[in-house]
Amino acid sequence: MKKKGTRFERELIHILWENGFAAVRTPTSGGGISYPMPDIIAGNGKKYIAIEVKMRNELPLYINEQQIKDLAMFSNLFGAEAVIGLKLPRKKWKFFEIEQLKRTKNGYKIDSEVFALGFDIYELIGKLKQLRLE
Repeated sequence: MKKKGTRFERELIHILWENGFAAVRTPTSGGGISYPMPDIIAGNGKKYIAIEVKMRNELPLYINEQQIKDLAMFSNLFGAEAVIGLKLPRKKWKFFEIEQLKRTKNGYKIDSEVFALGFDIYELIGKLKQLRLE
C-alpha cells in the first residue's frame, strides 16, 4: 500500500510542476523528526499549499484528528493553504479544505456528499474557478 501511495504522491508532484508550482514530498516516516509535516508542499511564489495525500478504493475515507491538527499547524506556521488530496480509482484527484470535512467521534471523514463538493487540481492552483450551484 505504501508503494502505491508513493506513486500517487509522485503523480501529483508532476502535475503541480507542469502547472508552475515547485513541489516536494516530505520525508514523514523514518526520518527521526517528530514535527508535523504534510505529504507534499508546493508553491509558486504567490500561493503555497500543504497537501495531506490519501488514496482509497472507495468512500468513506476516515482521517484521524491528529493528522488534521498536524496539517493545520504546519500550514498556519508555513503560510500555506491546508488541503486533503484524495485519489479514488478511475477518478481524477479531488481536494478538500479542512472545513469541508465531516466531523466524526475520532476525527473526520470524506463521504460521497463531501466528495461531490471537492475541487479539482486546477481550482486548487487557481487556474480555474468552477461555478457551483447552491
